[in-house]
Amino acid sequence: MAKADMLSRLINTLTKAEKRYFRMYTALQQGSKDYVNLFDLMEHHSFRSTAELKLSFHEQYPGCSYDVCSKYLYKVLLDCLLHLRLQKQSTAMLTAGILKCDILFERSLHEDALKQLQKIQTAATQHEKQLLTLWAQQQEIQLLQQLNFPGITEEELSNRQQAIEHTLNTMQQIRQQTSLYETLRHTLLYRGSARTIRQQESVDVLQAAMPTPVPSSATSLKVQLLFQAHYHLATSDHPAALQIFHQLNQLLETHPALFEDTPADHLLIIEGILDSLRAGKHYEELLSFIDKVKRLKGDSIYFYIMQQRLLFIYESGAYIDSGNFAFALMLLHHYAPVIKKNILLMDISKQAEIYLYMALIYLGNEDINNAHNALEQVLQSNLYSTLPIYRTCRLVHLLIQYELGNYEYIRYETRAFRRHLQPDARRSYMLERTVIKFLGGGEVPSVTAYRTTLWKKINASFDKIRADKYERQQLKLFDFSAWIEAKLKKKPLGVVLQEKLGIRN
Repeated sequence: MAKADMLSRLINTLTKAEKRYFRMYTALQQGSKDYVNLFDLMEHHSFRSTAELKLSFHEQYPGCSYDVCSKYLYKVLLDCLLHLRLQKQSTAMLTAGILKCDILFERSLHEDALKQLQKIQTAATQHEKQLLTLWAQQQEIQLLQQLNFPGITEEELSNRQQAIEHTLNTMQQIRQQTSLYETLRHTLLYRGSARTIRQQESVDVLQAAMPTPVPSSATSLKVQLLFQAHYHLATSDHPAALQIFHQLNQLLETHPALFEDTPADHLLIIEGILDSLRAGKHYEELLSFIDKVKRLKGDSIYFYIMQQRLLFIYESGAYIDSGNFAFALMLLHHYAPVIKKNILLMDISKQAEIYLYMALIYLGNEDINNAHNALEQVLQSNLYSTLPIYRTCRLVHLLIQYELGNYEYIRYETRAFRRHLQPDARRSYMLERTVIKFLGGGEVPSVTAYRTTLWKKINASFDKIRADKYERQQLKLFDFSAWIEAKLKKKPLGVVLQEKLGIRN
């Protein structure tokens, strides 16, 4: 990423409190403050390119160097954010405390340095900051050695050494747990949930290797629960996943400091609950939990944007499932401005997910052009092609082409689509094969009896899909069977979905 883009993103992600602190901080500085003028310009105006920003800056402040101001502004903003973090986060405060102890020791304030290190060890241990505990323990024993171990018996020295070994062992066990969890998450992100027995076996190997939690360690328990929850997601056992995610949510409420350095874990827990509730069709509980999510407060723009994404995906998802596409469109109009403005803050899988849900909402509202445009954001870039959700995007794209009557294009694309289906099991990817077989047949004759017979045959295939734990997970994102039924019975998609859920108008 270019430096100018990094500066722009940094400014755009500042909270009101952070901007206020920046202005207080710069007000105390002496000398030229051309970099503040650049900040004001970037805060109050939107520029399509760096060249446009440079031109505007030089026009308003002739004689000032944009390159010098932008580099210094970037440095000052980072300094301000660091100062704010030192006042709020225990990890930052403990780290600063250890560095202060070095300064105290250099000034021969040995007693105070050792006293502070003892306090830091106690606080770091209490908050389960093992790395900081280890750092403080090592600093203490190093300082004692340089002072020739004043008043320290051999037994006391041995106790300190054993404490370091204990910390290292705890860290090693948690690291082993974390490594397995990271591998499982990577598998979920880039391969998706298990769709074949072979894929199931690969996650079972990780499950078998996961050690038991470290006794009396909430951090170790947290990693263990995160792993178990995602294992159940990977194996499509959503009721079990929901139970584990609720345990994680309780852990979050009783040990909030555990999630201080990893706000993404907090968001994962929230999403895990929402995803499991939707998979189990517990829509009343889902919407109730969404109300709780709306009341959550975060201290960063990242948390806010991810919160908005969750609300859009799962609130609109509930209405897509129930065929209420008109209300889903209202939600799209409500959330879209903030999400679109900040979509680059999300990882590529979340970006693709946003565009997919936009396309589904437009598709349900028979706005085929906007549905097509939303999916083109994903399909026209190789950036998303390795993601599991990409296959779903391609499948929905074929539905859109069918709506447009582009049957020759569909026949060409379905041949390419089949080549991408992994032939590692004879019955794998049955849903994709069923859908593209229907699409490849082109326009269906208008004879009612033919359509009825065809639907019975296709519905029998979907019955098998719904009974197969490896296959039915794809229906969680979108009910492709409902779309085909709507085409064959000449009914609106929303009506078919409502009938499936037993909703009466």
